Amino acid sequence: MKRPMATVGFTYLAALVAATYFNADFAKIMSIIFFVLFIISLVIKSIRKQKVLPIAFFTVTVAFAVYSVFNYVNVKPIEQLNEQDAVISGKICELPYSAYNRCYYVVETDKIDLDGAPQKIKLRISMSKALDADLYDKISGKVHMSLPSDSGGFSSKTYYAAKGIHMLSYLYEYEDYQIKSDENKPIYYYFLKAKQTLIESIRTLLPKEQASVAVGVLLGDKNLMDDEIKSNFKAIGISHLLAVSGLHASVIATAIFALLQMTKLSKKWVSLLTCVAIVCFMALTGFSASVTRAGIMLIMFYLSKFFYVKSDSLNSLGLATFVITMFNPFAAGDLGLLMSVLSTLGIILFEDKFEAKIKNLAKNLKCGSKVLDKLAGTISVTLCATIMTMPIIMLSFGKVSLINVISNILIVFPTMLMMIFTLIFSVLYLIPFFKFIAIPLAFLAGLLINYITFCANLLAKIPFASVSTRQPMVLFWLAVTCILIALALLLYEKYKFLKLSAILSTIILFIGIFSYQIFDRDITHLAFLDTGNGCSAVISQNGHTSVLSCGGDKFKLSKMQNYLDAQNVKNLDYLILSDFQDSTANYANDVIKKFNPNYVVLPSSTESIDEKLERNISDSSNAVYFSKSVEVNCWDNLKIKSLNFDDHGYIYLTVNDVNILINPSGGNAQVLPDEYKFCDFLVSNGTLENSDLILSAYEITTADLDISSKAATESAKNNRLPLATAGDGDIVLDLKNGKNISIKRMI
Repeated sequence: MKRPMATVGFTYLAALVAATYFNADFAKIMSIIFFVLFIISLVIKSIRKQKVLPIAFFTVTVAFAVYSVFNYVNVKPIEQLNEQDAVISGKICELPYSAYNRCYYVVETDKIDLDGAPQKIKLRISMSKALDADLYDKISGKVHMSLPSDSGGFSSKTYYAAKGIHMLSYLYEYEDYQIKSDENKPIYYYFLKAKQTLIESIRTLLPKEQASVAVGVLLGDKNLMDDEIKSNFKAIGISHLLAVSGLHASVIATAIFALLQMTKLSKKWVSLLTCVAIVCFMALTGFSASVTRAGIMLIMFYLSKFFYVKSDSLNSLGLATFVITMFNPFAAGDLGLLMSVLSTLGIILFEDKFEAKIKNLAKNLKCGSKVLDKLAGTISVTLCATIMTMPIIMLSFGKVSLINVISNILIVFPTMLMMIFTLIFSVLYLIPFFKFIAIPLAFLAGLLINYITFCANLLAKIPFASVSTRQPMVLFWLAVTCILIALALLLYEKYKFLKLSAILSTIILFIGIFSYQIFDRDITHLAFLDTGNGCSAVISQNGHTSVLSCGGDKFKLSKMQNYLDAQNVKNLDYLILSDFQDSTANYANDVIKKFNPNYVVLPSSTESIDEKLERNISDSSNAVYFSKSVEVNCWDNLKIKSLNFDDHGYIYLTVNDVNILINPSGGNAQVLPDEYKFCDFLVSNGTLENSDLILSAYEITTADLDISSKAATESAKNNRLPLATAGDGDIVLDLKNGKNISIKRMI
């Protein structure tokens, strides 16, 4: 067996991904099944001689068993802490970050004041304000703990578990809590402080928006980056540039190696010092799984130069994958790691073949052959990475970019230059005698950032720059197209097969579009999004989209933008806000800024409209104010009435003879006119008084689990079928002609 570590590493990771995507019980069963297969492979002589299968079966057995043990030892004891209050003490072990007007700290506890509770766990603490504390200072106080949400597959639970965090919490800030400094800092502390210092240097020399992009690209800190920029990067398929990955590590390593070669040091010392620099960069990025994978591979590559031996990329990738997941099997839930491994694997296996095929194709072109020949390497790398990561992208993000080859050609190289300039000037700025060099380098980095953001914004506006993979038609077309292209490029020598693949792909696409026009046209989709305590509703038909409410928990409000992005919505017809109670308008500013609604409908009597919202409405939309009620005709078969009584809002809509009453933030059903009490669906946050007066067949509750469960009980008493978004996913109503209704659950 030529590449044993490749076999071990890839099978080990594949088994852990399966265990992560399903559950620990699944892992237990599969460990037994594969152990039996391993024994059988040893008994059968023909299989035993091949070696690959016995090793693979044994590796998978071990992977499933390790996952089960880690879950039993590390996760099960923590589950008892769910929804518990406790006094904890521990050390702040990561750089804090801010989001949604909250501050977040990762703490390694040494004490939890609960009987039978594990004492040493890593948890994330949420606060309303920043602490006056340094890294590895000790914090103690009362917290409320809860498990990350688990909707199956790749969820918040798997995301945090990959980082070693199995519990979320918030601090009771009105009670006493203490911060104590600790002089005994680990070595890792100094790397985190160095990262913090570099960030401060970048923010000093670059304007705010440019600095946020530079920090996001170089160090992976996206907290201060504009949502529009992140959305544009995602739409054109370059969001990997914002997640510190193998690309970043290889660029930094190559730059450092080149700089060291300018000295009089021998190649051995240059290689060794480059390895040291790679380890330092890994520490600066918090040893993220994708960077660690790349770092291990790069270290093996440069050590091979040191020892004058030939390195094997597949073995190196397999070893790196095994090392990372061996110490933390939950790392298999890190999407960054999976995409990094798959893209690297695709490049190793297919890049040379793809490049050769593209160059052969260039020779047959009458126009642009030289350009295509020069770009063959970039195109082949992008195609290999895209095709290999497509399953993860489809399953996790719900949309795929169709122009990522173009965007990578235009943006990746300038981004690499920007990273090098940013790293150099952020370091030089800290050295007194070299500050004068840092300023022009920062200027050049700023110009490159302006170019990158300009290209991203321009490309994102291209129709169908990205498509939603939530529709089966799109999934089928993309899958078949990828297979056809791969077969045409890898298995056949003649150019005609590539043309045949393009023709077949086009036929499949047009059949899908035609089918959509026949079967999905004129269907109205009404989605109620799982955004916590509040109501977020989106209605769409034939390319027209309106938002009926945009409230909810501020920690989940990105769900609205993600849903609209997945539907390829660029512009809204209407944003309808029936009131400003609770969180009804929390996200209104962002929705207006991002999706530029033609009209914003809102009550005139409220005093809680802030200046920013008023400015955004006046700048980008036509405002329609109403006192008690207003009627809006979004399109032919849709009538929407927005009402406001006693500062509580109600939205009553009629679609294809289906009547729906939406109550975003409570109120009293007694104040409603009788005609609004008769509906097919009641949608509320579970706080509507006298809801028994509403005669509906279904009730959809958009609130947390506790409220949803109470609302479900009330619904049952009123002979209504209860449905809830809380923790279970979005609910989508497909409303067809003649009161033909389909209710779907989107996880």
